[in-house]
Amino acid sequence: MILRLEKVTEQHAQIIYPYISDPQMYKYIEEPIPTLREVQHNFRFAALEKSPDNETMTWLKWVAVTTHNQYVGMVEIGIFDDLYAEIGLMTFAPFQKQGYAPLYCSLAIAQTQKRFPLSSLHALINEYNLASCKVVEKLGFKLKKVNKNAEFFQGQLADELIYCLNF
Repeated sequence: MILRLEKVTEQHAQIIYPYISDPQMYKYIEEPIPTLREVQHNFRFAALEKSPDNETMTWLKWVAVTTHNQYVGMVEIGIFDDLYAEIGLMTFAPFQKQGYAPLYCSLAIAQTQKRFPLSSLHALINEYNLASCKVVEKLGFKLKKVNKNAEFFQGQLADELIYCLNF
């Protein structure tokens, strides 16, 4: 399986909005489904590698694309001034459980390592999001810490799992 990453631009918003507005994609995310206008706004910032809500963070964001030009997911890495970094991923519903996520995440990690001298990368995952846990574990992340009752999930408190990949 061959994938490539495309740096997110505002134009990607219209193309992938049907995927990222799918309610299935928010099963483990505490945020409401964004509007197309909100996605365009965020992608405009991402294209500049800036966060719309944290001016000290470098925000790297890509869409993952197959050789047949099919968009299958997104990955982002936020890098803060002290070189603390977090990864987030979203595999679009029709492409889940097909092995795409570890591939596109590893591409994003490699591109980030070429540009930034990171000593580690973190992933913060809801305890019920077993698929994301499997992805980061496949990439070599280790469970570092559990924040008990840190998230509100489907009407109840849930743990936040903090994974770490050391370089």
